[in-house]
Order: sequence, then C-alpha cells, then structure tokens
Amino acid sequence: MVCLQKGRVRGDTLIDISLGSTVFHLFSASDIFKEIIVIEFTEPNIQEFEKWLKKDPGAADWSYAAKALCELEGNREEWQGKEDKVRRVVKQVVKWDVFKDNPLDPVVLPQVDCVISFWCLHVISRDKEAYRSNLRTFASLLNIGGHLILFGAFTMTYYKIGEHRFFFLSCDEKFLREALGDAGYVIENMDGLPSRKGSDLVDCDHLVYIIARKVKEV
Repeated sequence: MVCLQKGRVRGDTLIDISLGSTVFHLFSASDIFKEIIVIEFTEPNIQEFEKWLKKDPGAADWSYAAKALCELEGNREEWQGKEDKVRRVVKQVVKWDVFKDNPLDPVVLPQVDCVISFWCLHVISRDKEAYRSNLRTFASLLNIGGHLILFGAFTMTYYKIGEHRFFFLSCDEKFLREALGDAGYVIENMDGLPSRKGSDLVDCDHLVYIIARKVKEV
C-alpha cells in the first residue's frame, strides 16, 4: 500500500469495500486510520470476517500477510500485534445488498476520509451503467477531499474458482477516466502492471491501481 506508506492518503476513518473476506490490505491501513468500516456482499463473508475478528476456531489464517508486512517494516516478530491492531480499529462489518437501490439500507454510514476497494466494482456491476452508479455510491460515502483507492483490471472478462467461471466486467482506461470524472473524482494517480498469464484462471491483460480524490457532489 504505497500510497498509505508515503502519507498521500490520510484521515480518521476508512471504508473497505473489497471482494471476499480479505484482511491483508487492512494491516497497512490500520497504521493510518483510527477506525475502519468493512463492507461485505454476502452473509457467509460477514461470518468469515467476524470469525477472524473474534479469533474463533477455524477462522482464516492471515498471519502470512501480517508477517510479510512486518518483515518489510523490519520487525517480523510483531505480526501478532499487527493483527490485533486491525481487530481493534474495525468498528463495523455491514452488508452491501446488490439487489437494493440503496445497497446499504437500512444502515446509514457517515462520510469518511477514504474508501478502498479491491476488485469488487467489476464483479458487482452487471454493465457499465451499473459500474457508474456504484462509483457514485462510493462517492456518497466520501467527504469532499476524501480519497478513493481502486484496484482492478483492464479488458478482463472472467475469473475461475475451481471449475466455476465468474463474470468480471470488462473496462478500458478511457471508460474508467470518464466514469470517475462523471462521479465527482479527480484522478491523482493511475498506474498498472501487465498481467503474466500463467494459467486460465483469469483472462486479465493489465492490472490497474487508481487513487482518485472526491472534489464535488454529483
């Protein structure tokens, strides 16, 4: 999370809207933000995330990610403290219902300083108009001046888990720039990395990483 380590994105509260009950990216975020709100898309994901928060038996093991980050920071033995810090700063786990016009209803969240999202916009958006709508919903969660951090891909159409193939909305750079601008954001950084296609689990050409700042309400 280079943007967090260099201090480009800061604030008090972060909302995480990512695909799956993942934790790895919150280890860095917990060093910057005092509170984190996690949004999940299914009840099983909420249950899995809460199992990890409570250290329940059978919870997913994210220690390898905590250890890797601590090693980069020069204190590999502090990984348990890193995990416990995330558990302290996560204040809410709420559901996003893709079938509702207001996907967070009945929960009302405050506007925050940062929204971070790994992959999910491409999965929950059935078409480009839905993608635009979801970007605007993300913007409604941000203060003016707050940052959106997006991770996604260009020209990817599917990903596979086992033998099951799942939809992934294909977008290019031109569309993303236009959609972000129309939703009230200014792009501060857009970077990417060519994909190494070592298997048929995805058909991704290019990974993309975006930092955008909300400049107006739309």
